[in-house]
Amino acid sequence: MRVSRFLPLAALLALLLVWQGGPAVAQGPFTPTFSVTWDEVAPDNPDILPVDDECPVGAACKALLWMEIPDGQPGADISGVLPSSIVGFAGDALIRDGAIVGKFVSSWRLGPVGRCPTEGTIRGFQGTWLDGTTDASSTTGSASDLGSFSHWPTQLNGTRDDFLAANPGAVLNARWVASPAYFNVLLFRQADGTILYTTVNVDPTVPPTAETCGPGFTRSVVLGLSADNPDTPANEGGIPVRTCTAAGTQTVRWLLDRNDTPPGDPLVLEDTATCSPNTPAGSGVSVPLNGGTEALAGMDVTFSSVASGGTTSVVTTTAGPPPPTGFKIVGLAAIPLYFDINTDASYSGDLTVCVRYDESQVAGPEGNLKLMQRIDSGFVNVTTSVDTANNIICGTTTHLSIFIVVEASAAVGGMVEMQVDGSDSPASPADDSAGAGPPYAAIAGGGAAAAFAIAAAGGWYARRRWLG
Repeated sequence: MRVSRFLPLAALLALLLVWQGGPAVAQGPFTPTFSVTWDEVAPDNPDILPVDDECPVGAACKALLWMEIPDGQPGADISGVLPSSIVGFAGDALIRDGAIVGKFVSSWRLGPVGRCPTEGTIRGFQGTWLDGTTDASSTTGSASDLGSFSHWPTQLNGTRDDFLAANPGAVLNARWVASPAYFNVLLFRQADGTILYTTVNVDPTVPPTAETCGPGFTRSVVLGLSADNPDTPANEGGIPVRTCTAAGTQTVRWLLDRNDTPPGDPLVLEDTATCSPNTPAGSGVSVPLNGGTEALAGMDVTFSSVASGGTTSVVTTTAGPPPPTGFKIVGLAAIPLYFDINTDASYSGDLTVCVRYDESQVAGPEGNLKLMQRIDSGFVNVTTSVDTANNIICGTTTHLSIFIVVEASAAVGGMVEMQVDGSDSPASPADDSAGAGPPYAAIAGGGAAAAFAIAAAGGWYARRRWLG
């Protein structure tokens, strides 16, 4: 089973687990409901909810996920299944530390272990999802610095080490942090590219004092664009978090394993969302990808003429063919970016490709930047303009392939430009996308773990369960 990277909801639901001390018999019905709504409206504002359940390929899409359990019914262990065509942009490691990537609101009955339905009271929870560093040496000495990996060094480092020992070949890939709930989600990339996750909150060895049960609901909004965290001096906003890579109706599934029975045989809930084609027939058709040029590393592709509509997409990777000698790639967070653009639309005439670059990654004059395209076995300069005020570089071509933004290396005194057959115009490019696979992977639910902590009756409720 391949399980989603929609971690904000998965982690929140991992918070709301019921302690399972041993084999138990189901005491009543279990009829939860689940829905997902997918949209590009206000992609950087979690307070404006998605409405139309449709988002064009390449746009910054945000998701509203809603799960509800009726009164008196038990909580559940949750795993999410998300189609591979709904992905995170270039890996969560490129989202800047402290960026707001989502928001959650929930309400659950909270009561003593074993007596929640009869003695519990309804409590509300809400918070913000932040991206956090995975650097174990990061520390500020402030317990309120959620971005620091050393916020709870014993718990985070111990969980990390235990997980790596249990999964040889895995590496720590990314981390999400809930504020003000103060729990962490660690994401690990395995050797085969799949992502596993575990959540950590306070001390998982503390015995439970409370549990949750219905009535309960969880509403989580996962942003299409990261937003600035006002509590930090840096501006972390403007990087796409979610996007579609292929058109079609996508089915999102959640597997709920009720916690008053032994693990296994989860209830499967599902709902659909649409990733729509983005390249209609017409003249001067402009298609935003990676959130468009309003977002860092976003782009716009403009077709002179489209005879038959279709879908244009980009695979953004951090590895690819080396740039020409004397150049270095301008990416994000000192990581190079390759944009492999493809379309199944029928078009003719020139194509204009514009990319929003990160000026903080440019060492020399921005006006000297080049947009280069992969042609045959090398890169060709296709630059037509550099807007240094808005940090947008554009180029013109007649075909699509891999594009990079580059500047001259510090060790090279001048600019070097590649040409094909002595011409200033690029030749018809070969398809050089083979092997440039995306760095995305669904989370494998069989290796997932969860921990839960909640303040109640003067104590902390902590739970960890390794699935599968």
